[in-house]
Amino acid sequence: MKTDIYIGTILLERNRWTREKKPTYLVSEWIPRFAEAGFDGMELWENHAALASSTELKLLQESGLPITVFNSYAAFDAEGEAAREEAVRLTSFVNARAVKFNLGKEAGEKDLYIENALKWKQQLPPGTRLLCECHAGTIMEDPKVAKEVFAAWEDKAFQAIIHPFTTDLPVLREWFAHLGPRITHAHVQLRDASGTMQRLERQPEEVGNALRLMKEEGFCGSFTLEFTEGTRAPSESVEQLFASAVADLHFLREHWT
Repeated sequence: MKTDIYIGTILLERNRWTREKKPTYLVSEWIPRFAEAGFDGMELWENHAALASSTELKLLQESGLPITVFNSYAAFDAEGEAAREEAVRLTSFVNARAVKFNLGKEAGEKDLYIENALKWKQQLPPGTRLLCECHAGTIMEDPKVAKEVFAAWEDKAFQAIIHPFTTDLPVLREWFAHLGPRITHAHVQLRDASGTMQRLERQPEEVGNALRLMKEEGFCGSFTLEFTEGTRAPSESVEQLFASAVADLHFLREHWT
């Protein structure tokens, strides 16, 4: 069975980490190239929809390449309700089958995060998968806490995202020990010892070891290319980023299947 590999539209976005996060390109103009390269769909960065014109939104809605995941940054504290409602609207509008989200960093707010996520699920279109990113800087960076949260989310629509190529192998195995089949998606990025982003082919042994572990643990989910070589580089260019993304796509196709 073919494994789905998506391109994260954040990968090409120079303003991904700026304060305003104002988009610098139109995703619709890149969709033919994404499809031609062989990507199975897109993980749409929130502001590529939230700050898009009505014309761009319509083009995204009618895209021949599916927007499989809507990448939301809505907060799950009491102040995040409006942002969560907007994420529901956009997820539905672009026909995304899944929505990525992050919980907050306050351990004392864990029960509130859980409750708000459960309410959010009821607002989303039926059948939507809710992909919680087990991200540093949130309560979900600890596998043990993540296990407690997913136990409270009994509905299997709640699933987990891991980062297999920036996680040490023993910790990666711990993630599977705690969450098992709830892990259904992986964000792809690779860094060298200095933190510089690299193509997967630069560290074939390390990436191969992570992939083998995932197979051993029964992972049968999907991947999103999130960042790649050239990200945040002084000479960063969209063409360089796309070339690196395509190289990573080919690496995954060759070494995962």
